[in-house]
Formats: sequence, structure tokens, C-alpha cells
Amino acid sequence: MTNLKTKLIALAAGSLVMAFGSTALANYGMAGCGLGTFVFTSNTKGSQILAATTNGTFYSQTFGITSGTSNCTTGGTVKADREQEAFVEANFESLQRDLAAGQGEYFVAFAGLLGCSEDATPALASFAQENFEQFSGPEASPRGMLYSVKTGMSMHPALRNSCSRI
Repeated sequence: MTNLKTKLIALAAGSLVMAFGSTALANYGMAGCGLGTFVFTSNTKGSQILAATTNGTFYSQTFGITSGTSNCTTGGTVKADREQEAFVEANFESLQRDLAAGQGEYFVAFAGLLGCSEDATPALASFAQENFEQFSGPEASPRGMLYSVKTGMSMHPALRNSCSRI
């Protein structure tokens, strides 16, 4: 009887997950995705513990990951980081040239991958030109350049607030 009860609870939780899955905003904390992100929306330590417990109890995180629901999407920070790395690796020399100039098609594409608003373009151009020596030169690598650019941008007041993927 207990096994049947557990299955019914899991089925009900799965139904809730499916119902809320399409409205997911991918705003969750350390507990990750799953039913717990809808029940416990606060990002406090206690709420995240309860969210993780809910996810584990109802197996909603596993279900969400396999079905792409419950805030379990592939469009998160890790995906953005990999896209940025791939772009910089594939376009390293052209991107260096555009960063030195503060303009160009590679510069614009890179700004988009960094989640920069159009309003941030002049500040990004100035930043890139002023700090170009930090991410160029014979020992520069694509990964090193990306790290230097993102680190510098995160300390720049205008870019930190205008670029969402740094």
C-alpha cells in the first residue's frame, strides 16, 4: 500500500511539474531545478534545503531534467559560457582585431554573447580599447582572453549592470 501511495504522490507531483513547466523562468538557487523551485521561491538557505528535499522526495528534478520542464532548461549559465568559449576559440584573431578597434561584426557578436544591451556598446568599446593589452599579445590564448575580458567587465560599473552573461 505504501508503494502505491508513493506512486500516486509522484504522479500528482509530476502533473504539477508539467503544469508549471512551461512557465518556468529558470530562476532557482542552489537546490537546482525541480518542483521545489516552484514551492520554495526564496533563495535563503532554509528554502533551498526544503526545495532540494522536495526535489528528492518527488523525483521531480530527474523528471524535469529529462523532460525539460520545472526550470530544468539547457539555456543557463553553463551553456552561455560554452557558447562564449567556442566563439572566442573559433574567431580569436578576428575578435582581437575588433576589440582593439572597439567595433566590427565580431565585436558586436561577442557583445551579444556576453548579454550586453545596445546601450552598453560604447562602454564595452572603451573598455576593450583601454584594456586591450591585458588580453592580447603573443602569449594570449582564447580562454585567457575570455577570462580577462569577463573579469574586467565584472568590475566595470556600467558593464556589470548592462551585460547579463559575464
